[in-house]
Amino acid sequence: MHDRRTSGKVLLTVYFWAAIAFLIFPIFIVLPISFGESQFLRFPPETLGWRWYRTYISDPVWMSATFVSLRVALISSVLATILGTMAVLGLERGEFRHKTQLTYFVTLPIIMPHIFIALGVFIVAINLGIADSEFVLAGAHATISIPFVVLIVGGALRQIDPTIERAARILGASPVRAFFAATFPSLLPAVVAALVFTFFVSFDELIIAEFVLSSKETLPMRIWADLKLDVSPTVAAVASILIVATTMAMTGAELLRRRSANLT
Repeated sequence: MHDRRTSGKVLLTVYFWAAIAFLIFPIFIVLPISFGESQFLRFPPETLGWRWYRTYISDPVWMSATFVSLRVALISSVLATILGTMAVLGLERGEFRHKTQLTYFVTLPIIMPHIFIALGVFIVAINLGIADSEFVLAGAHATISIPFVVLIVGGALRQIDPTIERAARILGASPVRAFFAATFPSLLPAVVAALVFTFFVSFDELIIAEFVLSSKETLPMRIWADLKLDVSPTVAAVASILIVATTMAMTGAELLRRRSANLT
C-alpha cells in the first residue's frame, strides 16, 4: 500500500510539472522572437534588437487599441470590484433564504461561454441603440469579472474574525463605521488583488469586444486582426509586454492576497 501511494505521488508530481511546462513553453518561444530584427517571425532570431518594440510604440493604430483596452479595463475593474465586494457583503452578512443558490447564480459567468454573453450583450445594445460603446463593453466585462471578486474577497472575508466588528458596534460605532474601521483594513489587500485580477480579465478579453465594438479596437482585437491578415513580429513584442506586465501584476496581487490571509 505504501509503495502504491508513493507511486501515485510521483506520477501526480510528474503530471503537474509536465502540465506547467506545456503551459509556459510558448513563453520561451515568444520572448526571443520579439527581440528579433527579421521582417518575419523567426526562431531562434539571427540578430537581436528593439525594432518591433519601437514599431509598436510608434504605430498610432497599436497605441490607439492599447488605450482603448486600458480605459475599458480600468472602468470594468473598478465597477466589478465595487459591485462584487458589495455582493460578498450581502451574501455573507445577509439573512435570507436560498443564499447558496444565489451565490451560484452570481458566479455563473465563470462557467458560461463568453460567446453567449457576447451575443446577449450585442442584442441588448442594438435594441437600446448603445452599441459600439466602451462603457457597454466595460459593463459586459464587469459581468464576467464579478465572480472572481466574489471568490477572492469572499474567501478573505470569511477568514476575518467578526467579533472585532461586533466590539466596534458595542462601543457605539454605526454599522458602516464599524465595518470600515474594524473589517475593511484587513479586507483591503484582497480587494486590491481582486481589482488587479479583474483588470487583466477585461484587458485580455476578445470575444465580447468583437461583438460590441465596430469602429474601435481593443488590443486583443488588434492582435487578432494582425494574426489573420499579416503575422508581424510586432505581435510577439506586444505579447511579450503583456506577459511581463501580467506576471508582475498577478504576482503582486497574489502577495496581497496572502498578506490578507496572514493578517486574519
